[in-house]
Amino acid sequence: MNTIMKTIGNTIGNHSAKIVVSTVLVTAMNFALAGPPDAAKTCVDCHHDSGITDSDHIPTIAGAGSFFLENQLAIFSEPARPCEAEAFADHEADDHCAIVGALSEDDKMAIAEYFGELPFESFEQDFDAGLADKGQSIHNASCDRCHTDSGAEAFDESGILAGQPMPYLIEQFEFYKTGDRWQPESMAEEMQKLDEEQMKALAHFYARAGQ
Repeated sequence: MNTIMKTIGNTIGNHSAKIVVSTVLVTAMNFALAGPPDAAKTCVDCHHDSGITDSDHIPTIAGAGSFFLENQLAIFSEPARPCEAEAFADHEADDHCAIVGALSEDDKMAIAEYFGELPFESFEQDFDAGLADKGQSIHNASCDRCHTDSGAEAFDESGILAGQPMPYLIEQFEFYKTGDRWQPESMAEEMQKLDEEQMKALAHFYARAGQ
């Protein structure tokens, strides 16, 4: 009897897992087919309808998680991270913070939900295996507690690191180290320990982790 019940339980568990995966895929497909909300019109110039980057200085926001993206929009609104004014030279808005600051809370939620539910796709790039090995050691010692699965999981405030463009990651690491971008206190302590070469190694590790 115990064996039969165990078999039934495993079968139910397998079917449940398939249902969850199917639900996630259908949800992402529905978001993609519906297109971005009106509030996201200023976002797609750089991030595209898909939320997938084609620039090594712009992150992929698709699949980063609604909670994480809503937090980032709030941080830009403060502003508590660099506003990237130089990237908006040909744009009507002055910078990233000005765009986000003009959004209502409902707009921010709609944008975060739309992009957060889309499928993530890694940026195509080459990496140095030796640097990636060094970066893995740093990640395992200092980053893995929050950025699980080699930075590939989008949990709460962590976002996705694996598969993001290396130049973008290195720039953000530098912002964190100088305190120009808001971060949890525990993360600030770890970032202060990193030198330029270690940041580069971490970026190469995350590039490999996204392959």
